Amino acid sequence: MTVRIALLSTSDTDLLSARASGAAYAWANPSRATDTELNDTVEGADLVVVRLLGSPHDLWHGLAAVRERGTPLVVLSGEQQPSAELMERSTVPMGVVTDAHRYLAEGGPTNLARLHAFLSDTVLLPGQGFEPPEHIPLWGRAERDTPADPSLPKVGILYYRAHEAGGNTAFAHTLADAIDATGRAVGVPVFAGSLRSAP
Repeated sequence: MTVRIALLSTSDTDLLSARASGAAYAWANPSRATDTELNDTVEGADLVVVRLLGSPHDLWHGLAAVRERGTPLVVLSGEQQPSAELMERSTVPMGVVTDAHRYLAEGGPTNLARLHAFLSDTVLLPGQGFEPPEHIPLWGRAERDTPADPSLPKVGILYYRAHEAGGNTAFAHTLADAIDATGRAVGVPVFAGSLRSAP
């Protein structure tokens, strides 16, 4: 049995990770998609997940029809911290919603594949099994192929952890390569979830 999950997220890195996960997702960004595109995305879905950077007032009005059809609905915050105000709009048990938030907060293709398996098993019950979320550090240095010259000054290139989790890091490495090419400094890509809370 193939379970089809519709993911509506205002985070493009979620959508990139869903696409790269290999799981049976349909996806759209509700802040950019038309009503027709959103309706097409949720049509025939076995379950709908919404991840929103915003308040309940910003939710797509078409979710009312999803509820009326009886399609299970998981509504989550796009922030690292869960939002009870959004989560209570879900139609599945709160424990499932809380765990689903952990998969998306960690992010990346592996966790999106695991989220699909988790929701399939706990809500739709096909009995395929699932793994817990894979932890991704809050911050760290990206691996680079080019060894750094320890005598040269370092130039930090900060980018969001979500890009690291989603494998969308080529831009940071390209910039680091350009810094290296000057022969006067070494580019050091560093990902961080937030500079406000960095250790």
